[in-house]
Amino acid sequence: MKKNYTDENIIHVVNNEIEYLQFKILNKYNLKHCITLRHGGVSKGDFESLNFNMRADLKENVMDNLYKVCSCLNIDKNNVFKAHQNHTDNILVLDSNNKESYHIEDILDEDYDAYIVTKKNIATLITTADCNPVIVYDPIKNIVANIHSGWKGTIKKIVIKTCEKLINEFGCNASDLIVCIGPSIKKCCFSSEEESFKKIFTDVWKNEEDYMFYEDNLKRFHIDLVYLIKKDLEKLGVKNIIDSNICTVCNSNDFFSYRSATKNKQKNYGLMATIVSL
Repeated sequence: MKKNYTDENIIHVVNNEIEYLQFKILNKYNLKHCITLRHGGVSKGDFESLNFNMRADLKENVMDNLYKVCSCLNIDKNNVFKAHQNHTDNILVLDSNNKESYHIEDILDEDYDAYIVTKKNIATLITTADCNPVIVYDPIKNIVANIHSGWKGTIKKIVIKTCEKLINEFGCNASDLIVCIGPSIKKCCFSSEEESFKKIFTDVWKNEEDYMFYEDNLKRFHIDLVYLIKKDLEKLGVKNIIDSNICTVCNSNDFFSYRSATKNKQKNYGLMATIVSL
């Protein structure tokens, strides 16, 4: 029996075999959004089946998958836009003047890992396979951000910088922002034994006992990325933060996971999509 992830914060939707998650609080404001599972698409092999890794899979498969998801959300796939992701802290404000340069079918090599949109009928798409997909919505200003924040992006504080941009350039209040964090690698699976890797985090966040714990052998340590994102948001004044509490590695049968694919010695891996539109 397949697992259903619906709980007090999220809804697990199955629509014509396409499966995706939505946040209940965002549905309250009629925000079009989804975070896809890996089921219901046309891709094959390592990408089975609702894959959005266009660089490795057949482009026609990804576009077919996109069409299926957009049909569920009542979004025109021709209104979906994306740039190349590269674990940066670059933020792109998409509007009617520049959107056509970032159409999903012809992704440029410009690197952006966060998008801000203030107009309707401009859908943004980020892809993840263990990284944190983060949606930020201001229901007062009706502005939305779609953010890709892996561990590198978290170190660079891309979520915080996006929220600061919303506050400083768009007049948002931190207390009005709703931040929703989707399925990603959680502290149970995000681990290492490399002291140099640990130092990357402790150079930024000093109280390591708050976000890091060791296994019994005292060598392998685990890092809670969501905790770090949440604490930085709280310092900024954001009060409404919702985490899906779903680990992509533990649930790799339902979500694409880079770490799981690597462990299983797969040649390639698929990507999930987080799509957002006002």
